[in-house]
Amino acid sequence: MSGRNNINNNRKRPPQPIIGDDVIAGRTRRQKRANAAKWDLQTPIIIEIVNWLDQESLMNLTLVSKQLHDIIANEPGNKNKIIPVFEVSGSSTQRFFQILRNNFFNEEIKNKLQYYPRMRLNDAKDLYYDIPVHEIKQMTRDVRMDWITSLAIISPESSRTATRFPLLPYYLSDVLPKLRELDLPKTGYIHPSILRQFSNNCPLLEKVTVDNREGIRISLSGNEMSFCNNLKEIHMDHISFQYNDIRHKNKFADLKNHQEIFLFHKCCKAFERVSIRNMNYRYRFDVDEDQKFIFTQNALIKFVRNAHPSLHWFRSDLTLDNMTMLRIERPGIELLN
Repeated sequence: MSGRNNINNNRKRPPQPIIGDDVIAGRTRRQKRANAAKWDLQTPIIIEIVNWLDQESLMNLTLVSKQLHDIIANEPGNKNKIIPVFEVSGSSTQRFFQILRNNFFNEEIKNKLQYYPRMRLNDAKDLYYDIPVHEIKQMTRDVRMDWITSLAIISPESSRTATRFPLLPYYLSDVLPKLRELDLPKTGYIHPSILRQFSNNCPLLEKVTVDNREGIRISLSGNEMSFCNNLKEIHMDHISFQYNDIRHKNKFADLKNHQEIFLFHKCCKAFERVSIRNMNYRYRFDVDEDQKFIFTQNALIKFVRNAHPSLHWFRSDLTLDNMTMLRIERPGIELLN
């Protein structure tokens, strides 16, 4: 046994093959091509995922890897691009408009600002202070930032600012004539006249988002947005609706009469997508929860039945039974809750 082992140990092993630089280079190129082909197969799937992301998620995804960054930034098939945002903060309404005017009339700065189609107004609670109206009109005269198509007004302030009239958001609509999207996410106090002012001064407005649980009340008729002839999309979850008297309110839930009066009847000419989940309202005589439920369901039913043919997506508090009934009447509308 030991001799046999010695014989096996003494056998010469075959020499290792000599791999030249050209062989290594060829293998590396083949490996790269294989990896690229594998990645190309995944690219359509990644693009499909990317198309569902909002801007914040999109920016976070670009930090994951160089490949994802390249797909989002450079892939021709990707339509969901990162849109530059012009973020603004300030200490007073007066200073804000002064800086805005100075930058607008500085050609070099103005040219740079035109790369930013979105504006985000941060800490709007600091920009509600009162100044003479004639000063604001003077500062905003001839200032038109017509490259801004989207505006978000952010304010963590609570409703205690309700005693002050929000001059900055009110007059900001004067300088944004091409605005298409207005976003008021979880703001503090927002005066209803702000929506009316943007409706009046921004005829191209297509989308309005209001996510506010306590600081704003929208009229049942949508009167604040009555000048928005191109309004296609509204998201108004967790807000309160208002009405003048109990008799007028009941018309919105009357399924037999007053067919011309229904939710948003003053601004619904071009609606395509509407979300009004957790719809609520307050009136001193509305103390019966059962009556509130009936009113809400009837008002939502009446809206769907009378909605413009352009509406194809509606998310609300409709019950499953009512959605089943309405799907038969309006099969072209996707109903969600």
